[in-house]
Amino acid sequence: MKGWRGAYVAAAVLVVAYHYRLALPGSALISNDFRSLFIPLRACLQNTLREGSWPFWQRGMFLGYPILGDIQFQLFNPFTWLTLPLHPARGITVQSLIELCLCSAGMAFWMKQRGLKATEAVFAGAAFALCLKQTVHLHHWTFASSTCAWPWMLAGLDGFAATGRARFAALTALATAGTWIGSSPQMAYFGTGLAFLYALALAPELFRRSREHAAVGLCAIPIGVALAAPLLLPVHELNALGPRGAGVTYRFAASWSWPDRSVWTAMLLPRAWGGRPDFRGPMNYWELQGYLGLLPMALLFATPLRQRRNWLLLAVAVLGVWISFGEHAWFDLHRFAVRWAPGYGGFRNPTRALMLTAFCVAALAAEGLARLREQPRARWLVLAGLGILGVCVALAAAFPAGYFIQRLRDDAEAAVWLLAASAVWAFFARADWRWAAVAIPLFVADVKVQCWDSPEVGPASREARALEPLTETVPKAPAPRRVAAVLEWEEANAVLTRGWEGVTGYGPTPIDRVLRLFEATWTGAIRPQKQINEDENFPRFRTDSPLTPLFAAPLLVADREASVPAIARDGAVRLYRLPALPRIFWTGAWQQASDERSSLLLTQAAKGALAVLPEPIAQPSGPPGPPTAAERIEVRANEITAQLVAPADGLALLLDPWFPGWKVTVDGAPAPLLRANFLFMATPLKAGVHALRLTYFPARLLPGIGIAILAAALLVLLCQRHDAPR
Repeated sequence: MKGWRGAYVAAAVLVVAYHYRLALPGSALISNDFRSLFIPLRACLQNTLREGSWPFWQRGMFLGYPILGDIQFQLFNPFTWLTLPLHPARGITVQSLIELCLCSAGMAFWMKQRGLKATEAVFAGAAFALCLKQTVHLHHWTFASSTCAWPWMLAGLDGFAATGRARFAALTALATAGTWIGSSPQMAYFGTGLAFLYALALAPELFRRSREHAAVGLCAIPIGVALAAPLLLPVHELNALGPRGAGVTYRFAASWSWPDRSVWTAMLLPRAWGGRPDFRGPMNYWELQGYLGLLPMALLFATPLRQRRNWLLLAVAVLGVWISFGEHAWFDLHRFAVRWAPGYGGFRNPTRALMLTAFCVAALAAEGLARLREQPRARWLVLAGLGILGVCVALAAAFPAGYFIQRLRDDAEAAVWLLAASAVWAFFARADWRWAAVAIPLFVADVKVQCWDSPEVGPASREARALEPLTETVPKAPAPRRVAAVLEWEEANAVLTRGWEGVTGYGPTPIDRVLRLFEATWTGAIRPQKQINEDENFPRFRTDSPLTPLFAAPLLVADREASVPAIARDGAVRLYRLPALPRIFWTGAWQQASDERSSLLLTQAAKGALAVLPEPIAQPSGPPGPPTAAERIEVRANEITAQLVAPADGLALLLDPWFPGWKVTVDGAPAPLLRANFLFMATPLKAGVHALRLTYFPARLLPGIGIAILAAALLVLLCQRHDAPR
């Protein structure tokens, strides 16, 4: 433990040892969103690259949307590309393990910059990278990807304050970009906010050195955000046209709040309502959890709050707990934050602020351990903390009403043994690093007892296999291969995994017009855009609606019987024919109508008789008539080509979602691209034979790259000017 290199290695090895099941060849995380969303996203990325296309547009769910707009693809994360050759499930599992190791080593590096010793540094790494909040949220793949950058952000700030070397400010900027590239917007928001508060707390000290140093410390974080602009601008673009584009209600922002004071018991006994498989509590198991570990909580009693900005970390830790009550928070703190904190009102799940609490408590507990080594008499503070925790555990066990009684008492028994072991250890406090190192296995034993059944791990080879037997029935690329799916949520993105084109799916980032058209198949009317009350992650359309042909999906996979015979089967899943318009076709008639008044006209448009345009065009409409389908249609990720014989002047209808960045050429010449039939695209045509080519390039990518280049140039300039020792 005396050498810092050994400490960084030990911090990473500890993570691998704890999550040894993830390290075993062929194993994978398989629960919840991992199986239903993240594995299909990785498979989609692999399929796109295998096709030879740039990963700009995906077609496998919600009729398509920009890959760059969906931050959860992690397209800019270098670990994505490192693990991309692996099986999708195995690749993102290995990536998660690497990021947890980086997180643990980063905590150790931060503790070094704060002046702590190697043993405390490894303890801090374990306390955050292996905390219960991290472990139960591993199925939210992006959380570890974003939080692994947090300690590096603050390490850079502390290193810059201690040495004056701008390379540490550069580390903060790069880590800030990294937390956004890690692709959990909520975790990136929390980490960036904490780092900026930390920089403000350091500003007076830096200002006494020079104004330039204070400016560098404060500018490092905005520069880091600017470095992530090639990702953030496309994400903002899709968000503006997505379900949250019109904003969210407070009900949405406060969803998944802690319900009441009963959750305090779970802060001591996280299995009070049962574990992951048999959970009987409010909310769900992973969003409820905020357990910090008994020993870290006891070590808080010895933390010197006046040193090294520990007061700020404590304040943020308390804030994380406070705000987790959401709409039930004292003094309406959460409602205040939603209204006044820039950007926070777009997030839900207030309990995810507990990740900030876990991060700050890990650092503060390491500070408490350091004081215990330096001042063994501080043992009485830690023992008092353990005693208070013991009394609380006893009270919880004595009054178990409202909880899963057997699980609570089992957990309380384990907590008593852990508290007793921690008390014996604390009583013999001394400066010896070997004594301090005992805190690490005590903490690891604690979290292992509390989440021995998390995360859920299984063979990677069994994942991404849904609908595989139906492959021969679906047309091969580059032919149009759009398949609608009516499946349970775990298999809702199986179409995406298979590399087909999809209509429905599971995820938070569809284009809003797609969802509104789905809804219209049930209601018969197009509603105006509105603030959302909850995420529409699993939308479905009515398969027998007169609007359904607009989706241009001639095949339907469903896990239920239909009134028509199935053409293929995969166990309980059946493949059916579905009424559908041609993917690209000519029509000679159109009418202008606003979106909200287009419902009746869309019924005619679903027969191909006419097109509905939101804005008038100069070309006069002809009489309604049957559509003329295009020929030789080829569909690739970012391109569609076709040949269309127009019997008269009219419109070519392209049944792919309209989105900025799409362009069309007719016979090699650029042509206007219109939004038509509420969601889709059209271009004017003259009579005759025409070659159509529709291409997509992200409209916000190049501006984002430009901003990132300017930010990188500024960062290099700062490093050249200030990278000298104080």
